[in-house]
Amino acid sequence: MDWKTTGFPDDFAASDIRQVALADYLSRTAAAFIRTKHMDQSVDSANSGWSGPKGGAFTINAPAQEVLPRTSALIVPGEDKSLEMRFTVSLPARGRTILGREAKTILCVNLPELVKKTMLYPSHVADELKIHIHSVEDQAYMRSQLEAKGLVAFVGNGSILPRASGASNRGMVGEHVVPFESPPGLEVSLKRKHDHKVRGMGISKGVTLLTGGGYHGKSTLLEALQFGIYNYAPGDGRELVVTNPAAVKVRAEDGRSVTGTNISAFIKNLPGKRDTDAFTTDDASGSTSMAANISEALELGAQVIMVDEDTSATNLLVRDERMQMLIKNEPITPLVSKVRALYDQHGVSTIIVVGGLGDWLDVADNVVGMAFYAPRMLTMEAKDLIKQAPRKVMQDKKYGSLPDRALGFPAAILHDKTPYAKRKDFISIYADRALQDPSQTEAGIDVSGVEQLVEVGQTRTIAHLIRTLAAAEDFEGVCLKSALAGIEAEVTLEKAIPEKLPGGDLVAVRRFELGAAVNRIRGLESRAAKTEAQTGEGPKKKARIDV
Repeated sequence: MDWKTTGFPDDFAASDIRQVALADYLSRTAAAFIRTKHMDQSVDSANSGWSGPKGGAFTINAPAQEVLPRTSALIVPGEDKSLEMRFTVSLPARGRTILGREAKTILCVNLPELVKKTMLYPSHVADELKIHIHSVEDQAYMRSQLEAKGLVAFVGNGSILPRASGASNRGMVGEHVVPFESPPGLEVSLKRKHDHKVRGMGISKGVTLLTGGGYHGKSTLLEALQFGIYNYAPGDGRELVVTNPAAVKVRAEDGRSVTGTNISAFIKNLPGKRDTDAFTTDDASGSTSMAANISEALELGAQVIMVDEDTSATNLLVRDERMQMLIKNEPITPLVSKVRALYDQHGVSTIIVVGGLGDWLDVADNVVGMAFYAPRMLTMEAKDLIKQAPRKVMQDKKYGSLPDRALGFPAAILHDKTPYAKRKDFISIYADRALQDPSQTEAGIDVSGVEQLVEVGQTRTIAHLIRTLAAAEDFEGVCLKSALAGIEAEVTLEKAIPEKLPGGDLVAVRRFELGAAVNRIRGLESRAAKTEAQTGEGPKKKARIDV
């Protein structure tokens, strides 16, 4: 529909972030309308056998709590600016018979009603739509202030961090819910574009330790921070939580595939003289997988690494003084010995949840303790404790170099059907082979350990972009870092999604999650990317890849 016909004010599409917010609101409205009118059900859901009527259900890529660029709704720029909505409908039939009258109702009654209620401005509650757009714009504006203030994250006072349940991403409600309140020593303020300043806890660059007793909220706080890279719909409870957009949560992943990743910063001198400068395995251990996850995140430009003790390989986090004395030929250098060098040499901050590893107190710039879901500033107490009970925590002066690799993709990526994701944690690659060989049904990319993916639509976008990357491969392979930077110039969280992307079920994703999926493809080939001196060219530019 052309923009003038929709009646939406031009101001609502004046910037990328406003376009993203408007499109998100329209997708939510369409999804709610479809559910309310039961348009998401078949013409006769009670009798769905082969001889019974089927079809008629409308489907749109309904948003969750996060506000993200989606192909379900977008503003097409240009002189003939327009609003585009993408959804599907299953045309009705009974066995092999077309149900023409039901199709007429769907296409001539239900469809126009959906268009009218969704794509025309007078059909919306103006104040509600305005609040939605302003809230999203405020969040993006707050996030943009972190760098200048020397912060990597911020949690606004009054935020509701716990979720309703493990199966629901909505905020918890009830008398027992404790709104977040910053300790005085960490309280800072951020500006909003459309409201007064917000006060809350600022997490500074460097090494921040989150600690406290079990079930007191430290992992809940970290979870809110790791998802602070996203904007949220008003009323979620996390609208005032913003994090550096280059923050990456890492964990251990037993059994993941690793190809040519430099993990020598953490692991050297493996038995059998295995090369850890370009480590490859089809079945990584907890420590090698976590080392690879950190290294791969740094390769793609991560500025903050987030870690939770509960999902980590303990031997990669710490090795106490007694074990150092007992085991002389340990090949692992733990993260506790590297985080200071990582920050000093590369400017990468670390936020870690620790409940039982006291050596981390020696390397922390700030220690935040959670007690009954309330944060306390414990930095001074931690320093006093270090003096009273000193420990010998080895520190490396240098972290080491960051990898930069060129990758070659297995032929199946291009020869089989396009990789596709039916669920958030897995991308199927060998679609054609699965028909002939049932053992290939679950052959593909396991992204269950990539914790900052929030929607299956993001995994579908990754599947589409992986094939795009594979098609761009030349005789030197694909330089992962520059290729993903080129893609992120078009597909990113706070930029309107390109209308040339196919279908209506794709959702924007960061280069970190896309890169994580690429790195988990079994059968990859890897080698160090050529330097400027080797190529005889100037500084590398972003690779131009048509998404």
